[in-house]
Amino acid sequence: MKEDWAYTEQCLHPLADSMGHLLAMIRPYVSARMIDGPDWEHLLDRALTIPPSIAAFPFGFEIPLHDSRPRADLGVSLVGDSLTSKIYRDRGHAVGADHPDKSLAWLLDEMDQEDSLLCRVVGKKMLLEFDIDSDSGSPPPDPGIFLYPVDDVLASGTHRTREIRAVHDALAFVGGWDQNAVEFQHIKKLHEKLLPNTIIRAAGTFPSRKRVIRIAVTGFRKAEEIETYLYRVGWPGTASAVSEAVTFLDDRQAYAYLGIHFDVAPEGIGPALGLSVFARENEWLKDIRHWTPAVKAIDEWGLALPEKLNELVEWSTGSTTLFTPEGPMMLIRGIHHLKLSITDDRFSAIKAYTFFLMMSMRTKART
Repeated sequence: MKEDWAYTEQCLHPLADSMGHLLAMIRPYVSARMIDGPDWEHLLDRALTIPPSIAAFPFGFEIPLHDSRPRADLGVSLVGDSLTSKIYRDRGHAVGADHPDKSLAWLLDEMDQEDSLLCRVVGKKMLLEFDIDSDSGSPPPDPGIFLYPVDDVLASGTHRTREIRAVHDALAFVGGWDQNAVEFQHIKKLHEKLLPNTIIRAAGTFPSRKRVIRIAVTGFRKAEEIETYLYRVGWPGTASAVSEAVTFLDDRQAYAYLGIHFDVAPEGIGPALGLSVFARENEWLKDIRHWTPAVKAIDEWGLALPEKLNELVEWSTGSTTLFTPEGPMMLIRGIHHLKLSITDDRFSAIKAYTFFLMMSMRTKART
């Protein structure tokens, strides 16, 4: 896989001046019903600072299915020991670099050191999430940064105080914040209270927002597990309300497993909650048939706008071959997961996290 990614990066690098230009090139494969107008233009502008080679790794859109506006946020994968990571490291080490660039370079340096604790915990991959809002009128915020613990390093039944501290301290540095022992204890509690066969799968923060570290716990298989865990960690919302909603999904066999997203701050675990739906054990699904039970359940529930849900079904999955000056490339697209948001004990929003991946095809002549 590393050789394939490196080869694709080399082919993508001369293909466009930036990720913004590359997205404009693949516009026919991005639904205008999902994102269009000022928000599409704003997204392209945000992506002008992103190297095109980053498309060798999964990237995609966070699409609100409850909102009639054609808008979406952008997410890209940044992987260490790559051509793309070298570009970001050079930026961060340059004289006069700002804190966001410096912090990314520091993270990449740590993740490229095989003997560093952070590398052993989260490997070499992170996600950058760019908020896109053409109506804000404010300068664009710094991207959110998410780390992904590898294998079962933060699974239930393990004692990983040093590993959790490494992740917490790294995210505090990225946010430009002081270390906070109370905040760390809240995150440590989420790990200590894990149910069997559950795991902390992601941790991230948004440096431009109020201080919050977002923790994703996955592996839940039924409503009773969700409710039990929410009680165990002391979530301040109404656990039974979440359990009732999950029971609705249970009855329709709408998922393979679920994830919970917590907002953690020095004050404690926040009342807002995210609930992610995964259709199969494999998270990278390019066949819409896997998502049929979940889509039907969401439609019956009435959380999403029918026209957006229909467009998701028609547009979001599949693969095609692009013929470029650098040779043929596969463009793969699919749905990674759906996420429901709970505010004031109500499910108030639902988003689809779609992914794209570009892969250069080695021809005999080029080989």
